[in-house]
Amino acid sequence: MKLWAFLLGVLIILCLDLYGCRSADEDAREGTVVLGIPADISTLNPIFVQEVTEGEICELIYPMLVDATFDTTIGILRFEPSLARSWEFRNEHRDVVFHLRSEAKWSDGVPVTAHDVRFTYELYGDPDLGSIRQSALDGLVKTAGGSVDVDKSIEVVDDSTIVFHFQRAYAGQLFDAGLPIVPAHIFNKVPRPELRAYAPNRQPVGAGPFVLESWKPLQELVLIPNAESVLPGPAKLERLVFRILPDNLSRLQQLKRGDIDLMGGLKPIDVSDVTSKAPFVHIVSIPGREYFFLGWNNVDGTTYAASVGASIRPHPLFGSSVVRRALTLAINRKEMAASLRGGYGQEALGPISSLFHWALNDTLAPLPYDPAAASRLLSKEGWLDNDGDGILDKRNQRFSFLIIVPAGDQFYLDIANLVQRQLREIGIEVRIQPIDGSVFFPTLIEKKYDACVAGFEVPLQIQMDDFWNSDLRRYPFNIVSFRSRRVDQILEKARASVNEIDAAPLWKEFQAILHQEQPCTFLFWSDKLVGVNDRVQGTTIGVLGTTYHAWEWHTGESSGR
Repeated sequence: MKLWAFLLGVLIILCLDLYGCRSADEDAREGTVVLGIPADISTLNPIFVQEVTEGEICELIYPMLVDATFDTTIGILRFEPSLARSWEFRNEHRDVVFHLRSEAKWSDGVPVTAHDVRFTYELYGDPDLGSIRQSALDGLVKTAGGSVDVDKSIEVVDDSTIVFHFQRAYAGQLFDAGLPIVPAHIFNKVPRPELRAYAPNRQPVGAGPFVLESWKPLQELVLIPNAESVLPGPAKLERLVFRILPDNLSRLQQLKRGDIDLMGGLKPIDVSDVTSKAPFVHIVSIPGREYFFLGWNNVDGTTYAASVGASIRPHPLFGSSVVRRALTLAINRKEMAASLRGGYGQEALGPISSLFHWALNDTLAPLPYDPAAASRLLSKEGWLDNDGDGILDKRNQRFSFLIIVPAGDQFYLDIANLVQRQLREIGIEVRIQPIDGSVFFPTLIEKKYDACVAGFEVPLQIQMDDFWNSDLRRYPFNIVSFRSRRVDQILEKARASVNEIDAAPLWKEFQAILHQEQPCTFLFWSDKLVGVNDRVQGTTIGVLGTTYHAWEWHTGESSGR
């Protein structure tokens, strides 16, 4: 169910030749689904996962208090019982009392209890363990020093009853209480500093519909049904195989041959090739949760970095909203989406996806592509070609800057090249510098850049503080350094909304402010493309992930399992 189920694809084994004939090998593999993934798995402990596929596998093995579905008609998450058979809100919605299923057992036969839930959240909240899911505890009761007070925020009433105490009521309480749970009797045996290297991270004891059968590093990981699971029950498949195939071309070839059945991360250019050469493969297009943008550093990065954030001055080029608006007018975002994403991308207006119908401000329209209007705005700001060299200048400063992109990613480089060419037409000089992926985001967070090409995947509940709050030290992922008192007020009020939809007017105003200020140039939303072999049935691939509810998948004879 989680946000991390952000960028990977899954593949499933099909032994069909191009003529549609069954082979003996296919009969032998009935009931097996193979997922092709580009990188090995590093851990099967949800406390330590950092990558999408790892998170998806953990959610098939470990229990969670609640299950989630996404209501596409409105654009909100809805929650259903899982390990918790029911729950109720108390204390003006600040407390959530969960009643657990008493029949749930770990795969080693030990009952799952409320003590497991509390222990797990201790691990998530331990700053020394550094879980990327630690932010899910931000809403819980805290100590005077600001850290999560587990003793006061998570109360075990008895083995089947646990209470989460939140500082305030907000719409994401069930979402934050819905992380995967690990068995306390396994992980409380070792000191915290040794947990990351602990053997059960690779030999998990779970309570979900799958258990681990085998794991061959750099080759494959195999899940089989957990015969004792009641959450919601044993998987229908006989085997779910994650095959490690680092080379994208190799994954494509195996998909087209039927050696693998499901591949995520398809590019638009791949679609016609796959469907023409492998008619048994259909394409699933998952609507955009990922948007790409040109980040303009709104503050002077040199001053900010030198003062460690103590001194904040406007950027000499991008500190002006008029200049940022002109830059957006000078870039053909619609053409960019068409050329780079084909029919699988849409011009972006802002950071709220069209998935969230209830929050979308449909009175706004993207700024048009209008280089002439861009030039007029720049001229009013004093940017003219005073020396006749073809580049705008102002007070002896040339309008010239560097765009950084992640090294080794042609997609980002293609975006930068298009921007370079289009801005050159209005007298702006753009230089492009690829930098290593390991330092790309640290460079953005430290504000040591002028402009960048980047992308974000939005969570399934609208949470914008991390990216738009003016407190740049507390929210370093506000990489464009946009600062607005009114936006801060909107974010605070939206956080306090118990019913998510009640915040719709706030989010619509938020979009209007960003549309006016243009803190960055929103380029386009990108759909995710997954190729799925027709032999795999029962899939619900969508915004909640590629392996969402994979325990319902079946193939032929296995459907009666």
